[in-house]
Amino acid sequence: MNKSKLIKLALIAAVGILLWNIPAPSGLETDTWHLVALYLSMLLGLITTPFPSPVITLIIVGIAAMFMPLSTLLSGYGTGMAWFICVVTIVCTAFVKTGLGRRIAYNLLLKAGNSTLGLGYILVLTDLVLSPATGSNSSRTSIIYPIFQNIAEGTGSYPDKEPRKLGAYLSALMYVSSQGTSALFLTGMATNAITVSLLSEMLGIEITWGGWLLAGIVPIGLFLALAPLVIYKIYPPELKSLDEVKPMAKKGLEELGPVTSAEKKLAVLFILAVLGWMFGSKLTFINLGMQVVGFVFLALALLLDVLDWEDVIKAKGAWNIFIWYGAFYGIASALSSAGFYTWLADLLGEKLNLGALNPAVVVAVLVLVSLAVRYFFVSNSAFVASFYPVLLSLAAATTVNPYIIGYFLAFMSPIGALLTHYGNGAGLIAFAPGYCTQKEFWRVGTIMVVLELVILTVIGLPYWKIIGLW
Repeated sequence: MNKSKLIKLALIAAVGILLWNIPAPSGLETDTWHLVALYLSMLLGLITTPFPSPVITLIIVGIAAMFMPLSTLLSGYGTGMAWFICVVTIVCTAFVKTGLGRRIAYNLLLKAGNSTLGLGYILVLTDLVLSPATGSNSSRTSIIYPIFQNIAEGTGSYPDKEPRKLGAYLSALMYVSSQGTSALFLTGMATNAITVSLLSEMLGIEITWGGWLLAGIVPIGLFLALAPLVIYKIYPPELKSLDEVKPMAKKGLEELGPVTSAEKKLAVLFILAVLGWMFGSKLTFINLGMQVVGFVFLALALLLDVLDWEDVIKAKGAWNIFIWYGAFYGIASALSSAGFYTWLADLLGEKLNLGALNPAVVVAVLVLVSLAVRYFFVSNSAFVASFYPVLLSLAAATTVNPYIIGYFLAFMSPIGALLTHYGNGAGLIAFAPGYCTQKEFWRVGTIMVVLELVILTVIGLPYWKIIGLW
């Protein structure tokens, strides 16, 4: 083991042991404080990566099992979201195995213009078209990303071979696009409905589907319009021109030949999955929720011999995500059940004397606090449901305009997930193939979060005033 790994492991151990042995703060049980110590150790392990994320997770969970119940440590592996991310990542391999992904990718390449930047805009446009009717950006990403991953592979860009040629750019852009389209439409992400409900109950403001779109069309639309270009500049693909790739795409289509039986089966399953994710929740006589559709997709792919067991166990990205995310999710859920987030919110409420501050400062403080705590959450829904009530309570006790803070928090709910790769299922799907390092994924996401804050402040506020929203 090299010196760098030893230093990182020593730091993780020191933080965990130190926090574990510090008396629990007032208002928290000792067991809850131990969960905090374990969570922060795992978070530090994910950030410093002395070993791959699944390895560091198994090490920490293995050691913690001597002092904590296994039922707590392993509870996340029984959650629908952990399995959903794993399942849709496995299903994505069918697009590679059958060749359907390459066929679609080659056709898109031929229509993408002459530049990689143009391809980036096609990705965002594809996401945008699906987003109003697909209430899960995880589902949407699992539909779109395999196609663009195949485009990357068609240019010779693989996770372990020339990732920066094209795949890394498309992976980072996919996550940013998914969160942007989630913010643009109220129905772009299921969590938005929770946000609207809380704003109605706690601030007394009613936001309709059209009102949400009207408020977001300029600040979020600009974010989406800039995303391909900004990421092209800050995380540029090595491949700039598609001119040399287009002959390869034509040749690739010729080599694929006629559409095979496996491709036809997968295409039908793919269409059914898209329809299921878009409209399944409206069918009351059968359970076709987001996660169920993913499982049915995999089940039918196995039943129809589109995939087999060897394909399932070879999906390294899926199992990597499942191992570390399951543990992370379980401990985060245990913290929520133990009241840690409520305690943290109450503590912030006591420390922040917002009533004495200028309304503009109140907005800035609440938004920055909402972003700072994102590192504690592995689910956007959990974040909004457990922490937004606190932020809105703090806002209600001030003179801040409820619409201003309401729209800021509503739009930063999905956009804020870009700070990490685990804050939303779409990030896990885009990150799983391994094109981007965690450091670069976080860096790009953080820059885009800052960009959106600037857009909302400089353009969003005047725009909302012009159209009479405040």
